[in-house]
Amino acid sequence: MTKKRVDLHIHTAASDGQQSAHEVVQRALDRGLLAIAITDHDSVAAIDHAICAARGSGLEIIPGVELSVDDDGADVHLLGYLVNYRAPTLLREIRRFQRARYHRGQKIVDKLNQLGVDLQMETVMAIAGEAPLGRPHVADALVREEYVGSYREAFARYLGYHAPAYVPKIGLTAQEAIELIHSVQGVAVLAHPAVLGRDDLIPFLVELGLDGLEAYHVRHDTEARRHYLRLANCYGLLVTGGSDCHGTRFGQETMLGKLSVPYHCVTALKKRKRWLQSGS
Repeated sequence: MTKKRVDLHIHTAASDGQQSAHEVVQRALDRGLLAIAITDHDSVAAIDHAICAARGSGLEIIPGVELSVDDDGADVHLLGYLVNYRAPTLLREIRRFQRARYHRGQKIVDKLNQLGVDLQMETVMAIAGEAPLGRPHVADALVREEYVGSYREAFARYLGYHAPAYVPKIGLTAQEAIELIHSVQGVAVLAHPAVLGRDDLIPFLVELGLDGLEAYHVRHDTEARRHYLRLANCYGLLVTGGSDCHGTRFGQETMLGKLSVPYHCVTALKKRKRWLQSGS
């Protein structure tokens, strides 16, 4: 019997992914997935497009968003699932995040200019289009203008966390992010905890109302996956998983649907949402 598989961490061109919502839906159908979650960074613009593209196909679209948290010096990412993505509260905050992203991008370009890289903000914005500005757009601009030979080189030389043009994001606190997700009827999940490498933060996040851990992730090996499955069980958290697909950057095939994430992760999200709504 064919396993019911899902992918609950996908980015589109509405943030820093390379594929449109329609292309993402088509790839998910080609992979035989039962459900996908659109979890763009600081954007919910692709969700309606994905729902429209999937209409009549049987593919379930889970509305989501990925928020950045600056807590205790760590760059924490929180996934909000089953959010009311039309809620004025969320849309207002997203507009604020997008303005902050633009100003951050300008600072990165200024730093690049100081380093002798004559990149123009207009070039970066042309690549970003309507999407919230992020480092991947700057990296794409550096490649296009031939200041670097590859996306990977752009991050290694200029844009990575310890590189000379890096500028930290101005994010929410963990408490603010979890409260925001809950306020729009969403479920809050810690993204790729093995990549974060700060298990010491998990008890703190649980106290704030964290609902789950992303145990399945393309950068989690078998040992890491088992570790976070155990931690989730220990703290009474649900488990999610996904490819964290951004497209084909780094010259690789898109990872969408490559992981075997079981459908019961979706069932758990829906159960948790009902529990939150009941006020239990």
